[in-house]
Amino acid sequence: MSVHLVLYSNNEPFDTTKRVTIESIHKYTQKEVVIHDYTLEKIKQKEWFNRIKDLPSIDKSGRRDGYYNSWKAFITKDVYDSIKDDDILYYVDSSQYFPTGFTENIDKLCDIVNETFCVAGSVGQDVKNNSIGCCDNTMIWNIIIPDKDNNEHLSKLHVLNSWFLFKKCHSNNAFINDWVYFSMYTDNKAIYPLVTYHHTADQSIFNILVVKHKLPVFYHKHIGHNDNKNKNAVLNVVNTQDYRIPDLFIRL
Repeated sequence: MSVHLVLYSNNEPFDTTKRVTIESIHKYTQKEVVIHDYTLEKIKQKEWFNRIKDLPSIDKSGRRDGYYNSWKAFITKDVYDSIKDDDILYYVDSSQYFPTGFTENIDKLCDIVNETFCVAGSVGQDVKNNSIGCCDNTMIWNIIIPDKDNNEHLSKLHVLNSWFLFKKCHSNNAFINDWVYFSMYTDNKAIYPLVTYHHTADQSIFNILVVKHKLPVFYHKHIGHNDNKNKNAVLNVVNTQDYRIPDLFIRL
């Protein structure tokens, strides 16, 4: 089993965070790690970039870098499709809030993912889908999860995808494909790509799909939404506390 570390950055301070993350990873694992280092210039060379290239012309609240972070779904699929069965994809944001490399071992978390097939991000008790409009547009929910009363999901905890892990296996294929498909989906009601309708951008689509596919997410009552962005804080909990898998990973 290899671990494929996936990172993206475009300018500072993100470039520095990515660099120190890459430089530190081998100190904190015994596993074979393959680095997948993406930049804006690199993704512009990808055939799929044509699907997102016009997003900067849409001026809505979640535009982030202009591309609504839509590249996150595409680089995930790019790597996922290329790796071997049973390998693990480990995406980590090049964070401006936690501009450090790894300081905690990743092996226990990867071994957990080998058993659970994925850890689809994290949730904190302090942020829900209907908190400041994170993911409360029922039109988007109804497109992705049709023929359901999706209002019940609006009060659920909002999934953060600053980091996530997926094992390459049949059970994850649909999620990865759905994330790319629905990010750029349009129809007569949703005239703009779905990724543009919430200020959480790519994360809102990821969040709805986690609910749809009933995937496990990390949860600890003492780690809030923003602190979950710190990969090392999460790894420290996984590494130092003797929890069973159901205690740390829940389904929404």
